[in-house]
Amino acid sequence: MGSSSGAMKATGQGGDTPLSARALSRERQEEEELASPKPVDVQMNSSKLGASKLLHLMERKQDDGWCFTGKGGSCCVPRGSIYGAALALPQIARSCEWPGTLCALVIRTYFFCFLNFMLQAYLLSMIGEEFNLWFLFAGRMHLCDFGRSIQDCPDGPNCVGPRGTIFSYPRLYDFDVWGTRIFAQDSMAAVNATHLDKVDPGEYGLENFYCRMVCIFLFLKSTVTDFCENIENIKTLVLTPTRADSWINMHVPNWAAKSDVKAFDNMDELDLVEYRVAGMPLHWKILNAIFILVPKTLLWLGVTRSGVHYLMETAGIMNVVVNAMALSFILNVDEMIFERLTSTLSTYILSHIQALALYEDDLEETDEQALARYEKQEMNMGCLSILWKIMPMQLIVLIATLVLFLTDYYLTNCELRDGSWVSKAMHLPSEVDGNLFRFMFGIEASQQPDAFWTMPDAVSS
Repeated sequence: MGSSSGAMKATGQGGDTPLSARALSRERQEEEELASPKPVDVQMNSSKLGASKLLHLMERKQDDGWCFTGKGGSCCVPRGSIYGAALALPQIARSCEWPGTLCALVIRTYFFCFLNFMLQAYLLSMIGEEFNLWFLFAGRMHLCDFGRSIQDCPDGPNCVGPRGTIFSYPRLYDFDVWGTRIFAQDSMAAVNATHLDKVDPGEYGLENFYCRMVCIFLFLKSTVTDFCENIENIKTLVLTPTRADSWINMHVPNWAAKSDVKAFDNMDELDLVEYRVAGMPLHWKILNAIFILVPKTLLWLGVTRSGVHYLMETAGIMNVVVNAMALSFILNVDEMIFERLTSTLSTYILSHIQALALYEDDLEETDEQALARYEKQEMNMGCLSILWKIMPMQLIVLIATLVLFLTDYYLTNCELRDGSWVSKAMHLPSEVDGNLFRFMFGIEASQQPDAFWTMPDAVSS
């Protein structure tokens, strides 16, 4: 009986094949099924399902349209900027009832934020002082489009320079060289005007119009990036819940003991601490909007307007390229302060803080529903929808910003004559002392009634 029972355990009911052999046969059969090519329709459905999940979730994550409805994208703070520290660290300190170390960290962050505002405002005001004060005392007119059509001269439009003579390549100079040659001519005229007709100071104009436009475009690319950061900060204040949620917590998985989790994932205690963008009380939203977002936006506006103005007044090719790169430095002061002056604790928290997702993963959506949505939305997409997806949102904003600030420059400083933009009449300022705010935004002071330069009406020899 014992041997019979053992035989029954070792064999199946349907035959004499041992159970271990059957199991091995079943495993081989499954491996062959996995290795064998699937039908084309199964592969196609799998590819479409993967594409459906990818396109749907990534579209909701990136939220290129800056949607403020809360149905896509995420709320976050700048991770490499002192502005992000000023937004996040007070909320983390509030969440754990203001411990001493975090209080000191918050005060230090606010000090650096104020220092950043002062440094950027001062640099911006110095640029404004340069072209609103010292350019005028140097007898400098606005560059506008002087020399833009030099290739069509002498018979084309826009061939008369600020001195009243016809443009030509050998006689084209930037203002520094041209001003020196004008000074030499005036000095010779004061001493002996006999041979004055043999002295030609040349004309002041652009070396290359398109190089100037490309440099302004690249400069605005850096400022538009900062503008997008402002939009994200505004979105964070608007869409985060208006309540006192915690921005820091200790996350311990419940599927095993903490020691086992740490050993399994090679983690330490610090890895279990989570920092996350969450709800913010109303008074904190108001304070952040007034003391962080408003000054940051004003600085962005001042840097962008003054930068475009300064590049439009730069005639030389090399100078306009170098100035475009140098002006971007002003907007990076906050990142330099955060990287070099803030504590290791601040940089660690900001580098690990998680965004607040404004979308759901559609966990309840079945594969059949995902395929149906794919067929409806992606396979039947119209031409206008495809065209809209081709155009990057940031490029649209960049082009709109370029048109806006170029229009502001031309309407403020130039006038249309002979089919081209030339400088308006130039007046010396009636007062030298200017305030910081006026220079920051390029606001002109009161001027003397008599112009020191006007555009010549006739061509002189």
